[in-house]
Amino acid sequence: MPSENRGDKATQRAVLAFLLYEFPARHTKVTLWWMGFGDLEALEAAIQQLAAVGLLRQERGAVASTDAARHFDWLELS
Repeated sequence: MPSENRGDKATQRAVLAFLLYEFPARHTKVTLWWMGFGDLEALEAAIQQLAAVGLLRQERGAVASTDAARHFDWLELS
């Protein structure tokens, strides 16, 4: 996937890091927006991109990190 199609790295990184830290809590897009993770359009794009690559899942209006994202985080490879 070319980097120009991956979206805003900073927003994705911030959202994923927060959701990894907060697991098992789930947060809505509006809650994340209220907490300052960017404007709604940028936040929506970041969530869609992270979900598309399997790092976030969306359920009933809330988002959370996936098992794969938590495992990668546990490996401390980044």
